Amino acid sequence: MIQIDNIDSLKPLNLFQNAYKEALEAGQKNIEAACLSTVSESNNPHSRFINIKYINPSEFIFFSNFLSPKGQHINHNNNVALTFFWNEANIQIRVEGVISRLDDIRSDLHWSGRLQSKNALAISSRQSSLVKSYEDILSNYDNCIKTKDLSKRPSYWGGLVIEPSYFEFWQGHKSRLNKRDLYQFKEGVWNHSILQP
Repeated sequence: MIQIDNIDSLKPLNLFQNAYKEALEAGQKNIEAACLSTVSESNNPHSRFINIKYINPSEFIFFSNFLSPKGQHINHNNNVALTFFWNEANIQIRVEGVISRLDDIRSDLHWSGRLQSKNALAISSRQSSLVKSYEDILSNYDNCIKTKDLSKRPSYWGGLVIEPSYFEFWQGHKSRLNKRDLYQFKEGVWNHSILQP
């Protein structure tokens, strides 16, 4: 579940919240999953699913290892894209914006509310690095559980904040006359357009 707070003042996020509720009521599984797209230093696109944890009036927030490939891509290019697809409600939402690190206070607060097992995994894993065997992963994790202070968030792990400047809401229909609403933030104002199917 995503925690969505205080978004009444921003029309695209109001629409996001309404779509989220519709998908949730329809029984959508993994509703917090979104495909995050980044660009590497070689200008190649890379996509993977992440879990959005919080949404507020100007931010989508998730958590990750800053030293991972996605972290390196973000350091190189802070323009990113998110895509949500909720098949139970036949809704797709595309979001584009710039990404930055969440402040330490909020990252620490989120860390302190997580299960110790999740924190042990975050500490023990060098995310996406090569390893000799799966047994080594299990061994590193077990050693971390036994020897590390799991209450302290490591500096290489924390929140990442996407500040959106683009929303596209796609509502699918059996007729294929799909409804597409575009919102772009320009000069302090959200501008609305309709796109052809």
